[in-house]
Amino acid sequence: MLILASLLSQSQTLQDLFQKSDIRVTYLGIDFSHVRLIGNFTQFLDAGEKNLMEIRDIYFPKWNRVVLDEREKYDLAGMMRKYEVFYDIDMISTINSQAPLEEMESYNAVKYTEEDIRAFVSAYDLKDKDGPGIVFIAESLSKSYEEAFFHFVIIDMGTGKVLFQRRLRGEPNGFGLRNYWINSLYRIINDIKFYYFNEWKYRAESEGNTVYLDF
Repeated sequence: MLILASLLSQSQTLQDLFQKSDIRVTYLGIDFSHVRLIGNFTQFLDAGEKNLMEIRDIYFPKWNRVVLDEREKYDLAGMMRKYEVFYDIDMISTINSQAPLEEMESYNAVKYTEEDIRAFVSAYDLKDKDGPGIVFIAESLSKSYEEAFFHFVIIDMGTGKVLFQRRLRGEPNGFGLRNYWINSLYRIINDIKFYYFNEWKYRAESEGNTVYLDF
């Protein structure tokens, strides 16, 4: 009975999120702590030579700040069909600042599993947070294939449970290291806003009290 009650509670949170425009949604940021950089990533156009520490300490914060500073362009409220989205990226910023450098650079692509995403989220400090939270978990930025993959994740912050996840591909473009890669996320946000959201809303409604995870 306790397990069933938990599932029903999570499902209702997910359905409410897709159905109601006045639900409080918190944006937690872009988690780069597990990202893999593929190809000759450190040498890029006007950026010059960049080592991994500079990418972590300079560009991870820059990429997160762009979404906050250019809210009309990176329209999270429109993406989620909400009157307003609240921003709280401090936790993710701390996690990014501590990202290990040893495995960040890679010759091969990765594809994170359901268990991987749940493990990443389980490490989040969600104390004193409740309601649905959304986060983009960066999987890979590939200069070799000119593509980026992010996992769009919805979390029930009160329980720490992953309610919904989708792995999405974005094509980078633009001049300079900062603009080039954050534009891949811009395309993903627009894909959710104009294409995916209605599909997800329909599935959340039609699948009733089933907690919907899409891996």
